[in-house]
Amino acid sequence: MFSGQQLREARLAARDGRGMTAEELAHLTGTRKPQILAYENDLRIPEPPRIKDLAQALGVPPLSLADQSQISEWTLASLRRASGLRMADVCEELGMKPHVYRRLETTGISGQDCHGVVPRLAAMLNVRVQDVENAISNEHSFHSRLTDITALVSKLLHNFVKPGASDLPHADDALVRKISAGLGRHTLAVSKILTHEILTLRETNRRAMTEMATAYYGATPEEQARAIRRMNAEHRHLANAEAILAQRLDIFFRSQLSVEAWHLLTKLHLLQSRRPSNPTLFCSAADIQDIGAFARAPGRDDQEICITPDGQRHFASFRSWYELQYPWVRNQNVTFEQSLMTDRSELTTQLQQRFTEAETVLFSFDGVLCRLFTGDGHAVTSHLAQAARSLQLFTSPATPADPVALLRSVVDQGSVQQIRELDDILAGYELEAARRAVPLPGVVQLLDSLSKGPWRMAVVTDHASSAVEAFLSPLQTRRSARTLEVFGRPRDPRLMKPNPHAVALAASQLGGARTRTLLIGESVADALAARAAGVIFIGVAASRTRARMLREAGATRLVATLSELATVVQQCSSAPDDASAEHPLAAPGGSGQAPEDA
Repeated sequence: MFSGQQLREARLAARDGRGMTAEELAHLTGTRKPQILAYENDLRIPEPPRIKDLAQALGVPPLSLADQSQISEWTLASLRRASGLRMADVCEELGMKPHVYRRLETTGISGQDCHGVVPRLAAMLNVRVQDVENAISNEHSFHSRLTDITALVSKLLHNFVKPGASDLPHADDALVRKISAGLGRHTLAVSKILTHEILTLRETNRRAMTEMATAYYGATPEEQARAIRRMNAEHRHLANAEAILAQRLDIFFRSQLSVEAWHLLTKLHLLQSRRPSNPTLFCSAADIQDIGAFARAPGRDDQEICITPDGQRHFASFRSWYELQYPWVRNQNVTFEQSLMTDRSELTTQLQQRFTEAETVLFSFDGVLCRLFTGDGHAVTSHLAQAARSLQLFTSPATPADPVALLRSVVDQGSVQQIRELDDILAGYELEAARRAVPLPGVVQLLDSLSKGPWRMAVVTDHASSAVEAFLSPLQTRRSARTLEVFGRPRDPRLMKPNPHAVALAASQLGGARTRTLLIGESVADALAARAAGVIFIGVAASRTRARMLREAGATRLVATLSELATVVQQCSSAPDDASAEHPLAAPGGSGQAPEDA
């Protein structure tokens, strides 16, 4: 498993390609250079803790130090050791006793009170759920046990699915008890699932028999031929379901989530289907741990998670079985789904009304149209702080992370000339970053949709106008980019948001009533400036933390991305033709000015 060649390649590629000497690696891992060379020449195999230390020092996953060409043949113990984990490490993380975990590695049976074992293991090992299942199935004793369970399940199905059978197995049935023992689960839990599957298979068998009758006595040869095809399809489905039922039971009980984790997975699934642009949910650390590889954190906030493809597959495969195990959760899920539908429907209706009544749409820039300083914001702030000190401007030890915030923090200290020099330095960084920036999801679609309607548009930002114009320049071939005016950082930085100066100036110059002006922003400063200027604010909140901050600032209309607004505007644009006459800018002979009583 461990590969000395992989270790050597990782060492030479460390530090962004600059490499690391064997002596440096030895120092970082608390060993000696000869030991590192012995590992690289496959003279010695490091223990799991040392593999973990080596990987951490090199900045790579532990599994990348292994020869994975034969990974499909590894056992779970091999996968665990290659991931740099001892059995004690896994037991502590999963809360399992050593003998219970040892039985999992050798036979594939997890403890009755241990929930979500496989997805939690997959998250620990940083692999797919299927990789863990494959590793478990490579144990010889696992195959022997599954073969025995398969024979018992086949016998049970033969007794209860055969034509004429009407009764159902009880929890005290001898076959059910043996199957439950082989799975390491309570007979009541197993019998519920077996009863459900038997009823389902009987229905499949009934459909096959109905098609058989049509195949014999159909009115025409064509009808008989179609019935034969449907009958064969039902028989294939029946045979396949019977063949894999034992394996599905085994997989389910190894991955079965607790009632709380299943409720959470269902919420994530509903969010994925109802809010595809922002399918995240704010959760506690304990919830995230219990759900394992079925969820992931999509952003910087590790308490905000969304469902993974592994989680979607598990949900689709075993939803009916979970409803048998936790029937009381269904009503809670129905209530949650209804709340999602109601919330989104009400918000969509509000947004449609606002865009229909609006004359002017203003955009903030950074965080709405693009991410200006991607990954190098701290470096820009550091350089700007050095420039401020060179201009005899005092910067606090707690320097703001945002370069614009740093400019705002020193505006009252220096002369007009000093502040303008610092402003010009910041503008240079902003211009360079804007040329590399790319539009955020939904930006182009929203601008295109708005450009086809009667709305006036502008960008109102605390960043330099030259930076905004450089960002928009690649879009000049599109009609949308040519329709945007730019109101950049005022020469007096004291007039930056949350001061309403720029918002009020844009609304005034573009014309129209402020009550029919929308500001789309993502910061608290945007929300406060909109309120002070008397315009309507729509917040873009890509994270739960951002949404909370905007709500605390008084924002009530929040979306995750501009894609949601693009859909709303497209719906407004597809309204009946006579609706356009109601828009204040589309009225016959209208001057674009709002009525005095608006």
